[in-house]
Amino acid sequence: MFYTALMPEEKTQRSNCRFLLQQMPDGKPLIIVRLYQDTIPVLQKVVIGFDLLGGTQKEQAKKLTELLNEHVLDVFLTVTENGKEVLGEGMGP
Repeated sequence: MFYTALMPEEKTQRSNCRFLLQQMPDGKPLIIVRLYQDTIPVLQKVVIGFDLLGGTQKEQAKKLTELLNEHVLDVFLTVTENGKEVLGEGMGP
């Protein structure tokens, strides 16, 4: 089982998102998360991005961005009382 029921004091906020490939001034590719709606107040003035490993080629970064856009539905934020993971056991390597 991947998910467990959330406790009543926990609140999950979601926003559909997409991933954009951008380039640093030094040419290094990075991936930025763009939210479609401002439904997560704490993220309204935040930029979420991923630095890619050194040596990642532009075509590899483009393919990764495309895969994320094909398979990721939304980003979510859950505030818990104790700061612990709420989704249950991890899937493993």
